[in-house]
Amino acid sequence: MKKDFLAVFLCLGFLIGFDGCKKKEEALKIEMIEGVEYIHNPSTPVQPTKTVVFEEEFSFQEKDETDEIRLFKPSSYAVDAQDRIYISDDSDLSIKVFDRQGKYLRSFGRRGSGPGEFAAIRGMVILPDGRILVTDDWQRRTSVFSPEGQFLSSFQWKKNYTNIYIATNSSFTVEEQVFSEGQFERSVKVLDFAGKELLNIGKFTFPEMKILPQGNGATALPVPWSSSSIFAGDQKRQLLYHCLNDKYLIEVYDQQGKKFRQIDRPYEPVPVTGEDIDKLKSRFTARPDSPVAILMEQMEFPRVKTVTERLLVDDTGNLWVQTYEEKKEDEKTLTAFDIFNPDGIYEARVWLDFIPELFANGKMYRLAEDPQTGMELPKRYGIIWKEAP
Repeated sequence: MKKDFLAVFLCLGFLIGFDGCKKKEEALKIEMIEGVEYIHNPSTPVQPTKTVVFEEEFSFQEKDETDEIRLFKPSSYAVDAQDRIYISDDSDLSIKVFDRQGKYLRSFGRRGSGPGEFAAIRGMVILPDGRILVTDDWQRRTSVFSPEGQFLSSFQWKKNYTNIYIATNSSFTVEEQVFSEGQFERSVKVLDFAGKELLNIGKFTFPEMKILPQGNGATALPVPWSSSSIFAGDQKRQLLYHCLNDKYLIEVYDQQGKKFRQIDRPYEPVPVTGEDIDKLKSRFTARPDSPVAILMEQMEFPRVKTVTERLLVDDTGNLWVQTYEEKKEDEKTLTAFDIFNPDGIYEARVWLDFIPELFANGKMYRLAEDPQTGMELPKRYGIIWKEAP
């Protein structure tokens, strides 16, 4: 009896003092069910004091060493195994290639509708053998170029393709979007470089849409913070991550499109505030009679935000989950990123004042505004992991 009383007393003391009993119950749990590994992470990461610092190393400039303008309106970019950076330019619709010191090397592609030409560059991926895969969503076409920029082949789309998540030397995993019978549908499929469908991974959730009919057409606007499927690809391990973002639950698919892992952790959703809604609506006050402004006024907003709108895999296989949690520090707004290691374990949580975009060869790249010109240019950062002070 005394032992039972002592155990209850100790547990109450922990709850009042440091919530110890609750934290003892929150432990990593891994179970295998019908061939799928379920990883239940606690709310606290394994390394709660681990953080990251990105140190700017280099900024690619719009002019070369002869003072000739090379970049006019940078858009998509990719980095190859030799740290050469490929930057698409929305101004002349060419792709500019620079070495790691920022020296201009060459350009390929141009505005037009012929082979190797573009109307709107959507995405760009460096294949393992060095070839470059480029998508054009206006011409609904995928093109392949040699490492030197020579046009090799292309195929016309039968459907509407958007983001590329993974690419091999013979195929690529892409999102397909279809509007059918008043509904938007999305699938993730694997295609070869002739457009043949090799694998259909499955149908996924499109954001809730608000539609305003207009004559023979309509204007559609996604409902902010509505549930939708968010994806990221692990290029090295050829894995696809998926989060239906109304829950903190992440599915992992292998090269054959089979779900083999599911990751979760406890999470409290961030409320949608009146300030959030006013901030959104303020973007359209200049044209209050526009279809988008009308739709925004008719919108019924969710009470809470989704878990994430962005997943990112770095070049070591860590999954970065950007949440809606924010805090103020030194007059900056910081956003929380949860980091899961390649085995799905909740490793760390870091707070950043910008969004990482691309990890390659131990570096991080992103588009950032140049203080002198106001142009957004790619920058390269060193990555330093350390313990928070």
